Amino acid sequence: MVNNIEKALKQLGPILKSIRKEKGYSREKFAERIGITPRHLTAIENEERKPSCEILYSIIRSLGVSADRFLFPESFNNDEGDEIKNLYMQCSERDKKIIHNVIETMLENK
Repeated sequence: MVNNIEKALKQLGPILKSIRKEKGYSREKFAERIGITPRHLTAIENEERKPSCEILYSIIRSLGVSADRFLFPESFNNDEGDEIKNLYMQCSERDKKIIHNVIETMLENK
């Protein structure tokens, strides 16, 4: 589990920078918005510093994105995953439970 946390933290900077740019925020304006200096934000984006929990929370809330985007970046990097997610969201609760059970069974039998 520690490896997963370290991996997510290592990707945090580039993901943050990408989403910040996607949202159209300059480094200076975004740093001001979350209450840190532009230099501190640069250090986070360049993986020179890790954000505190409070700063990470501010980053996520200010960007208006799910924390999953930072913690599970692999699920946001492919069109097939998006298509599957969209199809899943159209299913009934009963069908979602069936899908969940099928996937769990598949993974257990690997």
